[in-house]
Amino acid sequence: MLNRLLAGLLALLALSAGLAASPSLAGPVRTGHLTAELAAASQGVTPGGEVRVVLRQVIDKGWHTYWRNSGDSGAPTELTWTLPPGWSAGEIVWAPPARKPIGPLMNYGYSGEVLLPVTVRASASARPGDTVTLRAKAAFLVCADVCIPEDADLSLDLKVVAEDPAPDPVWAPRVEAALAAAPRPGQVEAILISGPSGLSIAATGAVLAGGKARDAYFFPYEAGVLDHAAAQTLDRGPEGLTLALKPAPGAAVPSSLAGVLAVDGKVYEIEARPGKALPGAAGLGPPPSTRPSAGPSGGLIGAIAFAFLGGLILNLMPCVFPVLAMKAASLASHGQDRAAARLQGLAFLAGVMATFLALAALLLVVRAGGAAVGWGFQLQSPPVVAALALLMLAVGLNMSGLFEIGGSLQGI
Repeated sequence: MLNRLLAGLLALLALSAGLAASPSLAGPVRTGHLTAELAAASQGVTPGGEVRVVLRQVIDKGWHTYWRNSGDSGAPTELTWTLPPGWSAGEIVWAPPARKPIGPLMNYGYSGEVLLPVTVRASASARPGDTVTLRAKAAFLVCADVCIPEDADLSLDLKVVAEDPAPDPVWAPRVEAALAAAPRPGQVEAILISGPSGLSIAATGAVLAGGKARDAYFFPYEAGVLDHAAAQTLDRGPEGLTLALKPAPGAAVPSSLAGVLAVDGKVYEIEARPGKALPGAAGLGPPPSTRPSAGPSGGLIGAIAFAFLGGLILNLMPCVFPVLAMKAASLASHGQDRAAARLQGLAFLAGVMATFLALAALLLVVRAGGAAVGWGFQLQSPPVVAALALLMLAVGLNMSGLFEIGGSLQGI
């Protein structure tokens, strides 16, 4: 009896070890701020046949990943496949994006759960009865107040079958729902109109008729063409709508605009080419509930007030507060000479203003050149972060007395 019990335990341990080593149980992978996995819509694939594979992301609350055009900053999710010889993977079918405003920037991406289907084609020489492993390296940029690049090595076992495989009872309906929700072409006719006031897209179709649109937004496929953060003004028409768009600073007038038109929760893939205005695409004006907004800052006065408040808070940061102490000590040394103290304070003010105006001008020049960058975007670059970390280490060692450099420069 004892021998049977020991033999059973050994067999169970061996089976557990074999299952743990099986790539079919790779399952979901936790990257840090999201969980990712691969799943198939069917329980196998025929030689030379196709199978829908989906990349599932479950993103932590308060974080988001990016669409194919990330907007003013960020980077789209990427999949790099490692497949058996003769197998191939198509492009990602992107789910409809959502707007992700961050300060003055407008980004496009996903929160919560998102499914991104991909069509995988099997090799014609695949042998029924074999089980193949599909592998993919997924790269995400996951953002909240900060952005963190995260990776996942994903795998999926798929059986090669001789006849059409049965749909997976769990994943088949979910993949079909994801494909049905993705924007499709052919439902809307769109025309691109350019003029002195900017660009606009006129769109008509049975799905837009009636002049009942209350909210519309155009997500361009190409970055650097439109000012993503600018408001898109909606003008309704009996047969469709017209959206006024603002070109990106310094961008040339595009020959066409392809992207996703989102209208009241429904999405349509369009490609707007230059042409005459479509009849019935305008004339009814904006929705009745639409009112001009002064923006979150309440106009220029509000923006100045918030900037002043932000500056006060910034003074308490550990990278600023010690500098203020040094400056206060320097000003105190001129306490007996009010004119010299006033002159030094004005010089300090002029230096700060000139420095930040120069940085702002540089940022505008870079954006006018077509780069989708925002303030602080360089801190998403690992080389920049590494260089700054080494610089701070050198400064700390210098201030600790390990060595002393820069005395003459500081005097200047």
